[in-house]
Amino acid sequence: MRRIRPYIILLALSLAGCSSEPAAPERELHPAAGESRASDSGLLAAAAAITPVTSCTVPAPAAKESVNFATRRYYSPGGQAQRLDIAWPRSPGRKPLVVAIHGGGWYEHSRKFMQQEILTLAGQGYVAASLDYRLTTLGGANTFPAAVQDVRCAVRWLRANAGSFDIDPARVAALGYSAGGNLAAMLGTAGNVGSLDGTCPVTGTSPAVDAVLAFYAPLDLRDSDLFTPDLSDIVNDYLGNTPESNPAEAALASPIAHVSSSDAPTLLFHRTRDPLVPLAHSRTMRSALDAAGVPATLVEVSGTQHTFRAFATSSSLRVVPCTTLAFLEQELAP
Repeated sequence: MRRIRPYIILLALSLAGCSSEPAAPERELHPAAGESRASDSGLLAAAAAITPVTSCTVPAPAAKESVNFATRRYYSPGGQAQRLDIAWPRSPGRKPLVVAIHGGGWYEHSRKFMQQEILTLAGQGYVAASLDYRLTTLGGANTFPAAVQDVRCAVRWLRANAGSFDIDPARVAALGYSAGGNLAAMLGTAGNVGSLDGTCPVTGTSPAVDAVLAFYAPLDLRDSDLFTPDLSDIVNDYLGNTPESNPAEAALASPIAHVSSSDAPTLLFHRTRDPLVPLAHSRTMRSALDAAGVPATLVEVSGTQHTFRAFATSSSLRVVPCTTLAFLEQELAP
């Protein structure tokens, strides 16, 4: 696994003419100390790291019939069966694994939400798995750490069954959107926190990953000052209480609270004016990883929406899929 140095990038995009998001004046973000501005590129760079890629051919999802595809139950905590979909190339040989974790505030969506991601990755030579995990309910079921326990068990299960799916267990990345980005980052920073294992029946393999891609993720659940009103409600439901009422639990659920020098290289994506999860979550996470000496890259995408996908085809988001693929190639190369 190669090490990279911290990097922050601001993509200054004009969204006029993009029907999904109205154009809006962009406030200028000034470089912090030690950063330099590329005069015409719209990029802010702190140091050489992974080179952000703004031009590439964005791959389409592979046809299901052109790759291997399977659905498996990886365990059933409390009788609640948790399944994963896995897609992998038909070519022989061990391949790196990307675990794709859906978002939805820890209370909605399923592994099916990430099907286009895993088919795209399989078409690019990766084994890719999308996970179900226990979701919180209005009745207060499946609060933290249920979802963390589940994704940890899924990674353990995939490593234990590596031979069945041509997985190289030494090359594993986690990619997640929003709440799924929180869970992906937990695999990168808290992989060795045994108290988060729960009742997983798989032993002898690690839940820690070798690279993390976290998209617009809530990474610090300790401080409600970092929450929008909607995010506050979501986090309270996920924790089963407010961060202030149980600070230790809020810290345990926060990837940023687990940062250490042994963490996985991390790629973060975030909108500059995210209406749900403030950009501060990714900025402070990048700073914490930087301080710990962990390679970290933050791509700030100008705009006012919360979500976008790793393999978005919009020309205004081209830096997202292109940098995603470059990061995976760099970190998971043999």
